[in-house]
Amino acid sequence: MTEQELQRLNRKDLLEIMVEQGRELEALKKELNEAKEALQSREIALDEAGSIAVAALQINGIFEVAQAASQQYIENIKKLNERQTAICAQREAESREKAGRMLKDVAEKCREMEAGVQRRCELQEMECHKKCERMEAEAKQSAEAYWQEVSKRLQSFYETHQELKKLLHFSAQI
Repeated sequence: MTEQELQRLNRKDLLEIMVEQGRELEALKKELNEAKEALQSREIALDEAGSIAVAALQINGIFEVAQAASQQYIENIKKLNERQTAICAQREAESREKAGRMLKDVAEKCREMEAGVQRRCELQEMECHKKCERMEAEAKQSAEAYWQEVSKRLQSFYETHQELKKLLHFSAQI
């Protein structure tokens, strides 16, 4: 599996690969132990049979090859684990960075929305104030017109009664 393919795997898949490799490692260790036990029993038999067989096994390097293979397998698992850890750390850092950017964007949008709401409130307040001023001016005009009408009527009433008073006063003299 290439490094690119490993990077594309998610954490779950990587952990499953590691678990599978762990199982394979345990199986190899078990086989190695069984081989060692078998070898020991053979060595005893070979010692009894003669030293040529033991020398042949040592010359062929069966033990060294098995040890090297298991060591290489363990090193590969450690490297894979390190790569997976690095990939996870990188993805976590990217996620945190993205979350930070998103929070900043949301905060900016909130500030913009609050500013817009405040501007609308200020405009509505100004409109309301103007409307109140218009209503007050209309009320003053209406009151002034009403007062003038009342004044006219009172003046008319007064003048009418003055004429009546004069007539009454004139009749009383006769």
